[in-house]
Amino acid sequence: MPSPDPVADLVGRLERAVVASGRRRREVAREIEGDLREAVAARVEAGAPEPLAASAVVAEFGDPRAIAVELSTELLADRGRRFAPRAALAAATLLVVWFVGMTALAAVPGFRVPVEDGWMLQVSRALDAAGPIVAAAAAAGWLAIRRSGSLAALVAVAGLQLAFAVALVAGAVAMAATIAVPAAGAGILAALLVTTLVLGSALAVAAAALLVRWGAVRLAPRRARS
Repeated sequence: MPSPDPVADLVGRLERAVVASGRRRREVAREIEGDLREAVAARVEAGAPEPLAASAVVAEFGDPRAIAVELSTELLADRGRRFAPRAALAAATLLVVWFVGMTALAAVPGFRVPVEDGWMLQVSRALDAAGPIVAAAAAAGWLAIRRSGSLAALVAVAGLQLAFAVALVAGAVAMAATIAVPAAGAGILAALLVTTLVLGSALAVAAAALLVRWGAVRLAPRRARS
């Protein structure tokens, strides 16, 4: 039995199928519904009965599943354009914080890394080398996403940022739990730890959410079938 309002039915299927936040899905649905209603009104003014006009507009619109995938991809690329420069800034900020913090700690009398915990220095040096690469990759990825909407660049940026943030947070927690710091350096370590936990965790969560969204888009929205 045909739907009494094929436009509303189509818009509802699209809204359910598009992979995005609830607010963005509603915004996209309202925009599409407005365009469809205008097309129906134009046909009615030309003399077509409204039910037939609505059915014809919906038929010409295309497969809602394919259109939902296109919309989801566009919205994801748009989110990537916002994420990449912020991620580059966050990575650079974490690098500066660690450089300043570790330099200050090294200057505290009595502070040293025990021989048995020498692995921390190796990890720290590796992060020092990887940090600029991660920040530069985020900047390059932002350009690629901005120019072509490349989801491959988006995934690369998010993956690197996630790994970098997790490594920094884990390193900060391990250092705070393992290394004895003189009283004069306790405040420096606390500031370093808090800044890393807050900024690193936020970066990791944002990167992970982006990767989850990408996975959902890759699976293709199947809810439009219902």
